[in-house]
Amino acid sequence: MEKVKLTNMCMIIDEKKNQVLVQDRIKDWNGFTFPGGKIKLGEAIVPATIREVQEETGLTVSNLKFCGIKDWYD
Repeated sequence: MEKVKLTNMCMIIDEKKNQVLVQDRIKDWNGFTFPGGKIKLGEAIVPATIREVQEETGLTVSNLKFCGIKDWYD
């Protein structure tokens, strides 16, 4: 049986200020990324993304727009 890990990321744009929120990660790996994280078993993608953004930034997001899927085999 293959193990599958589902994760999410959310690009948060302030169109009035023409800014994008990024995080500078230094824990598991170094680099810039968008807020996001693991999707729990039985959790839907949108609520998981909203939860992760809240946990990582304190922001409450809504009206999310899907922009793509990335898959890879490790």
